Amino acid sequence: MAESSFVDVKGVSVVYSRAGSVLDRLVGKPPQTFTALRNISFQLAPGDHVTLYGHPGSGKTTLLQLLTGLITPTSGRVTVNGTRRLASNLHAAAGYISSEEPERHPDTVHDVLYTFGTTHSIPHLVEKLTDVLTIAGLDPVAHRPALTLSKTERLRLNMARAALSDAPLILLDDVADELGPKIFRNLLQRLFPHRTAIVATRSAAVAEELGLPLLLLHANALAQRGTRDDIAASLRVRRVVEAWVEGVRYDMLRRLKTHPGVVSVQLLPTTRFAGQHLRITLRSSEYLPSLYDLLSQASLIEVTEIPPSLQEIVERL
Repeated sequence: MAESSFVDVKGVSVVYSRAGSVLDRLVGKPPQTFTALRNISFQLAPGDHVTLYGHPGSGKTTLLQLLTGLITPTSGRVTVNGTRRLASNLHAAAGYISSEEPERHPDTVHDVLYTFGTTHSIPHLVEKLTDVLTIAGLDPVAHRPALTLSKTERLRLNMARAALSDAPLILLDDVADELGPKIFRNLLQRLFPHRTAIVATRSAAVAEELGLPLLLLHANALAQRGTRDDIAASLRVRRVVEAWVEGVRYDMLRRLKTHPGVVSVQLLPTTRFAGQHLRITLRSSEYLPSLYDLLSQASLIEVTEIPPSLQEIVERL
């Protein structure tokens, strides 16, 4: 494991067996197998915040449960904070927050958190509890029974409980989808500023708005990781550049259209500037430098790059 890595997942696969029908068992037909994760490897440094994106059924929840020790890999290894005995860590489960987890506590929100803090011997509990209730936006409901909370209030409570805990790894399963990326990003930054966090989402729009580095699951494997721009460049996804030019000569348009990296050039109407508005589609980001060299020969007013969407990236997989 690299010296700076806090989470180290190496060659992990998870395979489940499905029992067949009674007839299948009678004739000796072996059970069917289903691969939930296939040869997953990645590392995270202490304090990293990343988004785990994938379609439903891609293995996001299975990966998060591996990291808490709730399930064990069929092959490969998972190390968190230098240990592979994840299930023995009493605080690990508190770091896992699922949008599907119900809240059954009849106690008040304040009492739920206070009881958790005393059970886990959290130091300076009263001060921490006061801060966490405020940051999580739970002050207005602090004395309501937890089982009466709305879904978003329940998720705030679970995030507050994780913030009180000593869990160094925070795993959030579809929580951003429910709270909305803007509210969620604020809670993530304020409640867990120095902890490693993995935010799982099935929404491309949420993943884009969070703006975190990506772990991209596809077909139960880790297809790509990195920033959206890094992944787009790796997959050679088309790039769009919009340029406002003071005056476009015919020879400039001809050179743009015959540029080896240019797919299309559109001349768009504009009232923003006194000039021409060009939309140029490139085969990939590797052609950006030569395009800018060509555009610099004209009287440029402004150039804007339109990054590819996550959906466009996924379509290239």
